[in-house]
Amino acid sequence: MALNDTLVAFSDGNPIDVLRSYPVLDKPATRALVERLFPGAEIEEIGDELLVDALNPPADVVCIGCFPGLELVCSWGLTPKRPSELDPVVFTATDRRNVYLHAAHSDAGWCSYGVWRDGSRVRARSISADPTVSEDEGTHLPFERPGEESDPGEQSCASMQALFGFACDDHNRMDDVDPELIPVVAYRITTTDSTPTTPTSQNEEPNP
Repeated sequence: MALNDTLVAFSDGNPIDVLRSYPVLDKPATRALVERLFPGAEIEEIGDELLVDALNPPADVVCIGCFPGLELVCSWGLTPKRPSELDPVVFTATDRRNVYLHAAHSDAGWCSYGVWRDGSRVRARSISADPTVSEDEGTHLPFERPGEESDPGEQSCASMQALFGFACDDHNRMDDVDPELIPVVAYRITTTDSTPTTPTSQNEEPNP
C-alpha cells in the first residue's frame, strides 16, 4: 500500500470491527456528509472508488464512505500536518463518539495520526524532520514504543494497521482489512472566495 494517505474516520466503536465486516455503502449518506463538510461549495459526484485508490486523492477531490456506525473521509483539504490543528468544526459533521486521523507523505518523510474520544483528544502525533510540524501529545497508543526513535515510514505502517487494520507491507495477517474491498464515492469540490472554509454541523442545513 502507498504511504501517501489522508484518512479521517468517525466511528461509534472500533472502525476495524466495521471494516472487517465489509459493510454496505450508504451512498445517499455520502452526499449529505460532503455537503456538511464543504458548505457552499460546488459539489460534483465523479464516480465510485475503492478505498485503496482513494487514500491519496487529488487536491480538489474528497472521497467518502458511509456505513453503519462509521464514516470515512479522504481529503487533503481537511488534513493538518499537526493532528491537534484539525478544525474543531470537523467534529460536528457527525454524531459519532470517536474520531481517528491518519495522514502520511513518504516523499516528505512525514506521518501523523490522532485519536479523539467523546470530543477529547487522546493522542496527537506528527513525526517529521521539520520541528514546526512535529507533535507528541497525549497517551501513547499500544503500538507505540515510548522513548525510541521513530521512522516516519515505519510509524505510518504501524499506525495505519493499528487504527484501521490496513497492512502496508508484505506481512499481512489473517484479520487484516482489505481496502481493495471497501467502496467509497469521489466528489470534486469547487470553492469560491465566498465559500465557507469550515464544515457545518449535521444538525444544520448546508448552504445552497
